Amino acid sequence: MGILPSKTKPAPKRSIKLKWSFANMLFCFLVFTIFAVIVYQTSVIYFLQGEKEDLIKVVDTVDNHLSESDENLNPQNVYKYLGYRAEGVLETYYDESGHEIKSAREVGIPRVDWRSFQVYDEKQQLIFAAQTAKLSLYSKKTTKPVIVKIGNKTGFIVTRTVISKNTGKVIGYLQSFNELNFYYTIRNKLLFILIALEVVAMLWANFIGYFVSHHLLSPLSRLHAEMKKINHLPSGEFKDIEINTGDEIEELADVFNDMMHKKQEYLEGQERFVSDVSHELRTPLAVLDGHINLLLRWGKDDPKQLTESLEASRQEIKKMSNMIQDMLDIARLKHTDRSELEYISVACSMSDLVTNFRIVHPTFDIELENKLISPGKALIHKNHYDQAMTILLDNAVKYSGKIGNYIKVTLSEDDDMIITKVLDHGLGICKEDQAYIFERFFRADKARNREIGGTGLGLAIIKNIAQIYKGSISVESQVGKGAVFTFKIPKNKEKI
Repeated sequence: MGILPSKTKPAPKRSIKLKWSFANMLFCFLVFTIFAVIVYQTSVIYFLQGEKEDLIKVVDTVDNHLSESDENLNPQNVYKYLGYRAEGVLETYYDESGHEIKSAREVGIPRVDWRSFQVYDEKQQLIFAAQTAKLSLYSKKTTKPVIVKIGNKTGFIVTRTVISKNTGKVIGYLQSFNELNFYYTIRNKLLFILIALEVVAMLWANFIGYFVSHHLLSPLSRLHAEMKKINHLPSGEFKDIEINTGDEIEELADVFNDMMHKKQEYLEGQERFVSDVSHELRTPLAVLDGHINLLLRWGKDDPKQLTESLEASRQEIKKMSNMIQDMLDIARLKHTDRSELEYISVACSMSDLVTNFRIVHPTFDIELENKLISPGKALIHKNHYDQAMTILLDNAVKYSGKIGNYIKVTLSEDDDMIITKVLDHGLGICKEDQAYIFERFFRADKARNREIGGTGLGLAIIKNIAQIYKGSISVESQVGKGAVFTFKIPKNKEKI
């Protein structure tokens, strides 16, 4: 025994709501990340740049005041150039080597921000320190702020050589160290806040995305549920899906409803076609069966009965042959290649047809009226146009009966179409039947039509021809007053 192939399980389907919420969260993550990086980097750059500019401005101001001295800077005269009123304002302390150092909480120069300053004499010995800073002279090359780490502190440092404005000699040195620990604390807090906001924003984006997608896609979910329900109903049952959202989902529901209606009409048409074919074939087959049984019993010995039965059988076979041929014509029309068509002269084709019908039916008065102004060329196979017009003329002859033998064919045109009208004064068609006469095997008066003959497929063939060439076929009729069939086909608009 062979091993049956295992059925592969269908891949699990992901909810579009989850996809939407995930995509929304990912989008918000990317946007907020870019925003956070820009904010963070911009804040860092502007903060550091601002600190540099302020530090340079303050150092320049203090350097400008110190350079006014003509003598070397020392603990006894430095107060004059730092904005203090007297030397006694400054505190005095000594380093390990016994050198005197003056100190104050801040520089006395007006409009100088709170900073840490150190002033050195020409021998690089510390003589003044604001904020009681005891930093040795770092370097004479750091005239612009640079970031350094001194001990456990990190900050900007600037060192200036103080040159007297009057003598041009080096009279001392100025140094300022601006600690950046506060900046790093703010930077870390800003980074934490941005990350926290990003996480919260992602969660909110996920929640809002799911909520919005649930709200927007609920009509689509309802449409899907209705489709599944319809899929399990019998083929003959269908109820329109009503969705009133005013958007593409409503249009999708309308398209689905239209598609289901067309499917329903197609199924009904197929059922009616099978029923009509069965009905149309039942009568000739029953006639053939009756005559054959009659001949088998005793008719074959009677020459007269044999002739009648064979003739009747031949007529029934001819009817079935005509019916099958008409059905094949309808099938072939669906495979017409429109890419190889040429424009035909409707007037010439119609003139030939009317001439032939006058010869075949000499008792009928067939009039042809040509109202065409242009050359009257239409894009259609000549044999298809001739076939449609032959059916209309043949029907006009058949259904004229004893009421009237006058038939009028009129050729005219409008902006887009070549129009052919076939008028007769025959039996006419009631309004109830006019909507169905172009369906296959439909007959308005089946008893009368059986006497006249035909397969009931002629007008269906014309309808198919009109649909193939994007034209139309219509009828206007009153019972007892005849009918007017109007056949329209697109015309050639090119100038010849």
